[in-house]
Amino acid sequence: MAKNTDRVSTKKNQGARQEKTKIYVDELYFRHVDQAERWRRESEHYQAVENKLLEVSQFSYEEFDYTPLMVRNIFKERVVPDYSYMLKDAQVAAESQFFIPIIARGILLIVAAFILIVGTNSIVLWMSGASVLALLILLFLLIQERHLYIERTLLEKQTEIDNRVAYEKKKIADEREQHEKDENERIKIIEDLFSGEISSVFAKIENVLDQLNFFFDTSVEIDLYHNIPSIKVWFPPKTIIPNITCVVQSSGRPTFTEKEMRVINKQYLELCAGILIKIMSVIYAHIPVFQTAYIYGMSRESGNAECFIESKAERESLIMACSATTGLEGLQILKANFKCNTSLELLPLVVEDPEEWNKVERKLVRRLQVNLSRP
Repeated sequence: MAKNTDRVSTKKNQGARQEKTKIYVDELYFRHVDQAERWRRESEHYQAVENKLLEVSQFSYEEFDYTPLMVRNIFKERVVPDYSYMLKDAQVAAESQFFIPIIARGILLIVAAFILIVGTNSIVLWMSGASVLALLILLFLLIQERHLYIERTLLEKQTEIDNRVAYEKKKIADEREQHEKDENERIKIIEDLFSGEISSVFAKIENVLDQLNFFFDTSVEIDLYHNIPSIKVWFPPKTIIPNITCVVQSSGRPTFTEKEMRVINKQYLELCAGILIKIMSVIYAHIPVFQTAYIYGMSRESGNAECFIESKAERESLIMACSATTGLEGLQILKANFKCNTSLELLPLVVEDPEEWNKVERKLVRRLQVNLSRP
């Protein structure tokens, strides 16, 4: 009996050890799966940031064609509804109101006439004769009332139809007037854009810049005088550049390597150049009155407003810069001014107003501030 008890106890202990081993193996497996998933997400995150940085330096230039928008849209006039059915419905409804009374009087008249014909009693004859006469008079009056009622009903309904038609015509006339007004305003905005009217220019710039999808926050400050804009683009901080590189090994484990400061500075310079060219390409593509623009790449990262890149960008030069494969190549085409130290860190420049402004009073310069937030 004791031996059997020992065997049972031994089996229970072995089963407990096997169960613990299975739980431990399961935990190790799930930890490995979680770790692999975290590695995958980290590597994808770093790769996505690097890809987004490269996308900023992908340029294209397609000048917006305003010619089709200058064509006036033809007003499509609605057809006035046909209300003639209301007249027919009103006539049928009016006639139906007298149908039963006329039938009832007709039946009574036939009965009274029948009694008058077959009757032999003089009193009955007199009464049936008087009834026939009275019913004839009542039937005549009812028919006459029916005729007058139908005429009155049709006249009222025709008046209602005329009012509805007049209302629809007035509504169509108002729609035509509003359409012409909208068309005049729309075309005037485009004409003002070509003539350099400041409110139209600023409204268009704000509209097109809002459509830029940067993955970081930035802002554009535009001062305008005599169609010569001074455009200040505020760069994002340098911390937007990842300071490490991530390489996924064959085992799935990512390897992180810290970037050299020179590599980070070069990436940041490329990013800044891409931002400037992309913003200027959008402005030039939609604002035909601009032929020359002064653009400044600004930063507040040090706590003070500093200019790192400046360029006098002619339209033709900007179009050529958009064919560049990198932002730095584009800056070279624009003949932009920027200074770097040996580690390619941007150094501040002195900002001056456009020479075409001739030291104009600041109160004569109009300003637009556009904040570009990440989507």
